[in-house]
Order: sequence, then C-alpha cells, then structure tokens
Amino acid sequence: MKKKHLLIYIIIFFVLVLTPLLSIPIVAMSYSPQYDKTYYAALSKQYDRLNSINEEKVILIGGSNIAFGMDSELFFELYHKPIVSFGLYGSFGTKVMLDLSKTNINKGDIIIIAPEVTKESTSLYFGKESMLKATEERLDILSKIGFDNYKDVIGAFYDFSLTKIDNKRNNIVFDLSNVYCNNSVNEYGEIGEDLFPREGNILPTGFLNNVVEHNKNDIEKDFIEYVNKYVKYCTKLGATVYYSFSPVNERALNPNTYMSDIEDYYKFLFDNLDCSIISDPVDYIYDYRYFYDTNFHLNDKGKILRTVQLVKDLKLKDGDATKLDYILPTPPEPIYQGRDIDFTLNYTDSNLFLYEEDENGFLSIVGYKNEVKELEEIILPVIHDNKYIISLSSTSLNNLSNLKKVRVPVGYSFIDNGAFLGCSSLTHIYILEKSEANISVSDNLLKGAPTTLKIVIVNGKLSEFKTGYFWSRYSDNLVKEE
Repeated sequence: MKKKHLLIYIIIFFVLVLTPLLSIPIVAMSYSPQYDKTYYAALSKQYDRLNSINEEKVILIGGSNIAFGMDSELFFELYHKPIVSFGLYGSFGTKVMLDLSKTNINKGDIIIIAPEVTKESTSLYFGKESMLKATEERLDILSKIGFDNYKDVIGAFYDFSLTKIDNKRNNIVFDLSNVYCNNSVNEYGEIGEDLFPREGNILPTGFLNNVVEHNKNDIEKDFIEYVNKYVKYCTKLGATVYYSFSPVNERALNPNTYMSDIEDYYKFLFDNLDCSIISDPVDYIYDYRYFYDTNFHLNDKGKILRTVQLVKDLKLKDGDATKLDYILPTPPEPIYQGRDIDFTLNYTDSNLFLYEEDENGFLSIVGYKNEVKELEEIILPVIHDNKYIISLSSTSLNNLSNLKKVRVPVGYSFIDNGAFLGCSSLTHIYILEKSEANISVSDNLLKGAPTTLKIVIVNGKLSEFKTGYFWSRYSDNLVKEE
C-alpha cells in the first residue's frame, strides 16, 4: 500500500512540475510569428535557394560577410554557374551553416568555406537563441542543424518561449526599417542594392576600432577537425570543397604585423585542412571606402570586388588563367552621418580621461585619471580639445569599483569588449543613441562586468536593439527607460 501511495505522490509531483514547464512553450508556439520581419528570418531565403538548385552549383559558406559581400547575378554572368550565398549572421556560427548546407549537396557542386577572420567564426560556436529566432516558423530548417546541437536548442527553448510571452505582454513589435531586417535581403539571400542601398562607408573613422588579426591561434583545433569531416562527407557525394577568406577592412589591420600574421595564418590552414585553399587572403584586404558598417561588411561597390576576385580564384583553380575582362568600380566616397549631439547634458569633465587619436582626428577613451575612481555616475564626454570622442576602448573604464551608472551619449559609435572590466558595482548602462545601427559593440561587451546589469535604451526602440545585428546578443540585459 505504501509503495502505491509513493507512486501516486511521484506522479502528482511530476504533473505539478511539468505542467507549467510544458504549458509555457505551448502558449508561445500558439502566437503569431514575432521575428518574421527581422534579419534572422532571412535565413529561410538562403536555405530555400540552396534547396531549389539541383544543377551543379557553388555554395559559399560563412557569416554576414557573404550576405553583405556577394552579387549572385554578377557571379553567374562571369562564372556561368549559380551560386548560393549561405552566410547571414555570425551569431549563428559557421558550424551550423556547414550542417544546414548538407541538405542539398550533389555531384559536381563546389563548396567554398569563407568565415570571418575572428575567433568565434573559426570555432564550433553555435548561437542557439539566434537560430530559434531564425527558425521560428521553419521547423524543417531547425531539424537539420546537426544532432549535436539539439540539446542546446532544447535547453534554450524554454527561455525563448518566455521571451515571446514577454514580448506579447509588452506589445513589442519587431517592425524594422534599417539594413538589418528581412526586407533588406533579396531572393539570393544577399543585401539587395535596390532594397537597401549601401552607397558608401558610414563609419566615422572608416573602420570599427576592434582590430582584425589573422591569428592562427584563434583557429580552434575542433573547428579544423569538423571542417575536415565535412570535406570527407562532401567528397563522398562527388562535390569539391575549397577554403577562401572574408573581406577585411585594411584600416582594421595592424600595419606593422599583418603581413607576417597572414603568412602564418595561411600556412596553418594549408598544413591542417584536407581541402585546397583557393585564395590569397591579401587579395581580400580592401580599401576602407569599399566597406559599409563593419570591418567585414562591404558596400554596393565593394561586393563587386569580392565577387570578381572569387571568380578569378575559381577560374585559376580550374586551370583558366585568362584575364577576367571586367572593370572594377572606383571606391565611393565615405558617407558621414551627422549625429544630433545634445550639448545641454552635464557631461563629465573630459580632462579626467585619457585618449588616443586616430588618423581622422577622432578620439577614443583609453583610460582615466585618479579623480574618476571616486565617481558613482558618469556621462561620457563627447568633445575634448575641440575633437570628437566616438568610442570606448577595452581599457577605458576598467576597475572603477564605485561606478554604478554610465550614460553613453549620441556620438559614440563603438564600445569595445572589456570596457567595463572590473566595474563590480555597475548596475546601469544608458544608451542615448536612437538607432542600433549607429553604435556597435563586440561579442563580449560585458566581459568582467556584472552580468545582471541593465542596458537601458533611452531614445531608441527597444525592439530594434533586441533584434539588431550588434546588440541582440545582450537582449536579456536590454530594457526601455520608463
């Protein structure tokens, strides 16, 4: 009898525990789609194009450097084979794009792997939250992500469901109008020139302050092993795999070391990959004027350079050394976007900080004087010695243990990883910029800072920041100022 009662208690316990756990995802799934207009959702365009082409094709795999840096129509005109641009967002991870590409690889296909030159892109990183947003209405895509990533998705699904419920309760609608939205991506899975023109470089200094390094130590061993397994899989199907490189903004490279670094980087890949490297990374280092809003995103003229170069690489690999008769575009002039800086704010004295000046005359905060250690609140200054301050370096506010609140005013275009390292009392970072696209951050903004701190959006749309290219990684920390 006691065993029977125990069994009943166990059943009741599991019913009480599991019912609410299961009900939340069920409720969330019953909602109409929330992310269908976001940049994430454009993955379905790339996936559907991949699976719609059964003739011999080229599949180019990587991150956002591909969506921003390829012209499928021009590629077909020059190489006479269709290309599938299969790279949308670095927050998905390179691995999952390799996994998804397996849904339609056939004999005679050419696969080119070209991830960004970052540690994350050359690892087995998988962005489960980003993938759930991208496949909100496409379980067919989600089912192809790779068995080893299922547990990550299952573990993230409950929190994803809670987020959807919270969005619904707060009437958050992701109706976006900048480049990072579904409507900016054409049927080829690329940023369409007619949908969202990228006429020139919009970065104040021409590049993002986080330096690009061809560091062979950033390429993880597990990534090399996974790529080699992928090569073996494709080869059995009669396809050929090559390795190429993403475009890189020349201004983001260290001019004193980049050539020797590139040689070591290339040699490491050559010695360890089981596929041919068809490109020289130097051929993908371009004048800053060919870029748009990051060190890897090309503008409308820049994408032509990359497309033509890739065709040259393929033709040379095919044994065709004839000159490609195509006139390359001259670099467009940068587009300076004026900011509505509020000069009425009571900015913290600019003389309390230390600066570095770039070649354009803009300043980055790199440190501070002793007086700053006592401050609990800072409104970052925007001008020092008649020069604009536009960024925070990785060392700018380190170890300010008394600091509780930081206001980042309009005019700042970049905050580097670790800027708030050691700020143990920090509770709020206020972002005054209206547009998410105007202020970029790296993938480890909260390094060494309290992970519970709130990033308060003062003037912009919370929905835009939560799904934006730069800030979506920190969606759990983002709140709207009340």
